Amino acid sequence: MSVLVIGGANLDIKAKVIAPHVPATSNPAHVLTKAGGVARNIAHNLARLGVATKLVTAVGQGAEAEMILAETAAAGVDISKVLRLPARTGTYLAVLDNTGELVTAVNDMAITESITPEIMRGLEHDIAAAGLVVADCNLRPDTLEALAAMAGAKLVIEPVSVVKSQKLLALLARHEVFLATPNLDQLHALATVANVQDGLRKLHALGLLNVVVHAGPQGAFASDGRSIEAVASQATRVVDVTGAGDAATAGLVAGLLQGLPLAKAAELGQKTAAHVIASESSTLP
Repeated sequence: MSVLVIGGANLDIKAKVIAPHVPATSNPAHVLTKAGGVARNIAHNLARLGVATKLVTAVGQGAEAEMILAETAAAGVDISKVLRLPARTGTYLAVLDNTGELVTAVNDMAITESITPEIMRGLEHDIAAAGLVVADCNLRPDTLEALAAMAGAKLVIEPVSVVKSQKLLALLARHEVFLATPNLDQLHALATVANVQDGLRKLHALGLLNVVVHAGPQGAFASDGRSIEAVASQATRVVDVTGAGDAATAGLVAGLLQGLPLAKAAELGQKTAAHVIASESSTLP
């Protein structure tokens, strides 16, 4: 079975400081530039896991776009539906401390606004043919709504960030969603409660059928609305946490396509994330 992944692709610029981070001054760092973006990273990891994967995203012109497309295609992703636009390619800039944990990050994803509901409607065949459809919350709310109306009970939503996760709430006001993969901060922002179990119950009541919460060193919590299962982290070494959530989502989706129960699929997600955070690459090699 195949997966259709829709959302952001960008140039990742990651700076990992060499010594403990000192705020409000210049810190010596190791800087790495590579292809990134939530949807793109998920597609990359799925392809590396052996899943037939097609990516729908938007990039601009020039060397950055060419590098992103080349790296994505080399991973085995079908990029035939990627939009090439006369606009600035998305950029993500992250500062990591010397342990690999995120200090701060900024992004410029304006080009993703070009992925419209009309484009979704033009993907009718691809959506119908996919076993699962994964979308990130970089997409416009109306685009997410059009996709939810078409994808039905096979839509997976990756919330991306605390701010962008609010698009999921708007979507749930009109559509049931098969699965979402928030982290702990996003869960608390979506459910406005501190307790994980209460937050999960609230999201289920809003129409989210399944939830896998990615909880960093705690692993994950998988809930199908009937039971909540804790899934242990598989990480033994942390070099760079960038892309951990994208990898966990990719492994989860790959597991679901294999017919694994939700918690077992989430376990595969944790294994995939452990591989990614043990290197600087942000995706599977």
